[in-house]
Amino acid sequence: MALIGDFGNAPEATHLLIAIFFALGFALARFLLNSLVYKRLAIRMLYGPVVPLIADATRKSKFIKCTESMWKLTYYASVQLWVISILKKTSWAMNTKEYFSGWPNQDLGLPMKLFYMCQCGFYLYSIGALLAWETRRKDFSIMFSHHIITSVLIGYSYLSGFFRIGTVILALHDMSDVFLEAAKVSKYAGKEMAASLFFACFAISWFLLRLIFFPFWIIKTSSYYSIDSLVKSGRFPRSSYYIFNVMLLTLLVFHIYWWKLICAMIIRQLQNRGKVGEDIRSGFFLFHLSLSCTMEMRAALLFRFRFRLILLFYCFLKQLLNIKISSSNFLFY
Repeated sequence: MALIGDFGNAPEATHLLIAIFFALGFALARFLLNSLVYKRLAIRMLYGPVVPLIADATRKSKFIKCTESMWKLTYYASVQLWVISILKKTSWAMNTKEYFSGWPNQDLGLPMKLFYMCQCGFYLYSIGALLAWETRRKDFSIMFSHHIITSVLIGYSYLSGFFRIGTVILALHDMSDVFLEAAKVSKYAGKEMAASLFFACFAISWFLLRLIFFPFWIIKTSSYYSIDSLVKSGRFPRSSYYIFNVMLLTLLVFHIYWWKLICAMIIRQLQNRGKVGEDIRSGFFLFHLSLSCTMEMRAALLFRFRFRLILLFYCFLKQLLNIKISSSNFLFY
């Protein structure tokens, strides 16, 4: 009780204990929802009124993955609505240069801190679930590393006082996950058109939010625009600055890796003339893009995908090389 009552004050390491409580709560919620809701819905989606008596390995795997997607969709959709309601009440959400203004004396309130602990708890839970609960996919090691880095990043940014930019980063990432899990659930339900629509939204949001806005606005703000505000505080957090930005760049590497898989999935659909193909990650989940275009159009689309990906990397490297540290005081911290 004392911990909860003191939670509204400045960040402390003891506050992270609340994230552990959230993690345990997520494990319990997952178990209850799985038993009472998701399994019944999955049976109805996959088999309808007639349930097969013999469940082979493929059907069992499909059933488990369906319940996993339902759980993730529930979480990501709920937490995305929550963070949007929080950011709507702020004056700095749409101005990246204000993310570090007034650091470290930024008043962010209890709702945002609870949101932080909730997200940290979810990724702590996800580490355990990935090891003991969820289906292992081909990118297991990448996903495991992602969950660890994200958990550390959330906790570290909380203790460092980088609340504002951290909250926006979480909001950007969850948006793509909502579309992805919605596409999976639609596919399991046999709604091909909805699955194609959600997957298109997922691919577009991933590219725009994680490969455009994240590096060119978020990372640029964290590595460049933040310097003046941090120097003005009188105690530049040298270690926090470098550790935080290194972790953001590591996340960007993961984003590029997964974007490569997304492009490969899209290209495979183009090459299959719109026929259902395999998900490169799991070897099971099938995305379907209903395309009715000529071979010449498909070849042109393939060229555009590859050209834009190369152009993105070029622009990002050029942007990094053009960054100059304007404050000479920075050299002495």
